[in-house]
Amino acid sequence: MPHRILSMDGSSISGGTGYVATGMLGALRQTLDTGGDKRTLLNQVDLFVGTSAGSFNAAFFAREADPDSAFDRNIQFWGEAVAMNKKGVSLGRTLKAMTGTSSLLDSNYMRGFLGNYFGTTTRLGDLKRKVVIPSFQLDGTRKGLRTWKSKVFHNTGPENDPDLNELLIDVLMRSGSPPLSYPIYQGMKEQGSGYVDGGLYANNPSLVGLAQAINIMSRPNKHEQVDTLATEPPNLESILVLSLGNGIMPKYLEPTFKDGEANWGFAPWLLNLRDPMVLVKMLLEAGSDAVNYQCRMILRKKYFRLDPAVDQRLSAYDTHEVGTVLLGMLSQQSTMDLLQKGQRWLDKSGWLGDAQHGAQPAQVGT
Repeated sequence: MPHRILSMDGSSISGGTGYVATGMLGALRQTLDTGGDKRTLLNQVDLFVGTSAGSFNAAFFAREADPDSAFDRNIQFWGEAVAMNKKGVSLGRTLKAMTGTSSLLDSNYMRGFLGNYFGTTTRLGDLKRKVVIPSFQLDGTRKGLRTWKSKVFHNTGPENDPDLNELLIDVLMRSGSPPLSYPIYQGMKEQGSGYVDGGLYANNPSLVGLAQAINIMSRPNKHEQVDTLATEPPNLESILVLSLGNGIMPKYLEPTFKDGEANWGFAPWLLNLRDPMVLVKMLLEAGSDAVNYQCRMILRKKYFRLDPAVDQRLSAYDTHEVGTVLLGMLSQQSTMDLLQKGQRWLDKSGWLGDAQHGAQPAQVGT
């Protein structure tokens, strides 16, 4: 049986956020409905993986017993989410952000929205399906050293794993709080370290999901002794990864060269008014590209990535605009070609499986 991993990126420099990934998934699922195919796209997913905006999607689908029936509600979710994010903008806050004394957005609106949607007492272990959500911890411990470090929240067990008791709203805010845009996020209990956006660590979380799946598959059966843990990694042939980005936008640099070099200091890299923080944007994209390359080389035909090209920056502030953006993106010939390739991969890879043997919701914490 294949071990299916669905990986969903954080927001991209194209402006595309989680509704782009949902739109691509919805278009793939529509081909199944139109063709009368009774197989499901998401109900057999073993591991939902998401960073930042992708973590919202991962949690959204993982709380469903029947994720395939939830696409329309997810589009509505994103319409409300982008509208809520817009409320975090104010003139006073923007002016403070320009002087470096405040984040650009007030994240309390988004935290309130997520709390109302998922519940303020829902724990990571309460989700019906398995999730993996990267974040970045500002004050942690690694090899006995007090240091910042990556933090991967998950509900994949074992039963005594403290992550299972983490509030879902805290995990999502910790993964979805980009520096400069949002304040550093701690948690509802106002204790412990602060966290910032998981995109610093893994904006494309496909490799994180692969590593977590290998860890899960390497564990001994609960009826076996711990010392029977295999010394060899599991067979990667059984792992399938479908990776979704949120849009690729044309982006390049043309420095002026003299004697074969361009002598740039920090100003053009970080303070160019036409393209501020270009170095940060470049690092974000480079990290995603690196993960894409690594997964392709490791998994070969067992890995497929959907990341549509867009001509200009995407922007949506309510449900109507989300629908308009998706309609324009999905009607592009390049997107339709990419979706056709994705459909062929789903068929050939075995992702869709047998309609009569769909996976059941995973028992988390085991």
